[in-house]
Amino acid sequence: MPVSKIVVGVDHSDRSDRALRRGFEIAAAHDADVIVEYALDVGSSQKLKSLLERVAVEETRERAGQIAGAASIKYKVDATAGRPFQVLRDVGKDCEADLIVLGTHRSGKDHSIFAGSTARRLINEAPAPVLIVGSPPEAPYRRVLVGFDDSPAARKAFQFARMLAPDARFTVLTACMIPFSSRNEDPVLKQQVEDDARRMTIEALGKQGVTDPGEVEIVTRVGESFGTILKVQREVQPDLLVLGTSMPALYRQMFGGGIVDMIAADPPCDLLVVKS
Repeated sequence: MPVSKIVVGVDHSDRSDRALRRGFEIAAAHDADVIVEYALDVGSSQKLKSLLERVAVEETRERAGQIAGAASIKYKVDATAGRPFQVLRDVGKDCEADLIVLGTHRSGKDHSIFAGSTARRLINEAPAPVLIVGSPPEAPYRRVLVGFDDSPAARKAFQFARMLAPDARFTVLTACMIPFSSRNEDPVLKQQVEDDARRMTIEALGKQGVTDPGEVEIVTRVGESFGTILKVQREVQPDLLVLGTSMPALYRQMFGGGIVDMIAADPPCDLLVVKS
């Protein structure tokens, strides 16, 4: 699954500048084309839509040129009036994007149009993996944490992340629940469950081409997935967290949201979400 076409959503905020820098960095590494898309939320200014789109293209072209610098990156700039998640979704579909990149807020302090709600809605409907960028892209990804449960979505996410960051050090986390709450603190049972999960993960990764057990770091923990992922993230300090998802958005909404939705609301680091 090569990356040959990338869509980057921008809105001229510092966060979207970081997303564009990361998009350009990935494009340079994979010789990919980039569409820099300004999603123009014109609100009540529909009569001025054409003028605003033209001005947005001019401003975006200048900003993208400054960020690209002397790097040889193939990109084009566009601006489209509409709701940001819909614009990026539709552009991604039309150009058959392999990756969609956007910036996000942190701790509710940034009211950019690419704040958490847009990221979550885009994840639900995007035709390609979505990379949410919050950290300054100072170098290619070097430390990657992957949530893994041997589902088709998790396997696809792991494969995509390995292709995206081939030189990174990978940690694969499997969180496992003991269905009987009274036994959750039984140290012998916890160890048995974690050992079984480790064997399962090693076997599953072997099918993904990981033949050397030392090629990736494997972590297995007893606990609910959301809290366990965040705890291990704090321990590992990755610059990229990777999650796969397969549950339709409607079901996640009916059951109070899923792990991906909760983490995407305020990612602790850059977040890559891959749908099966």
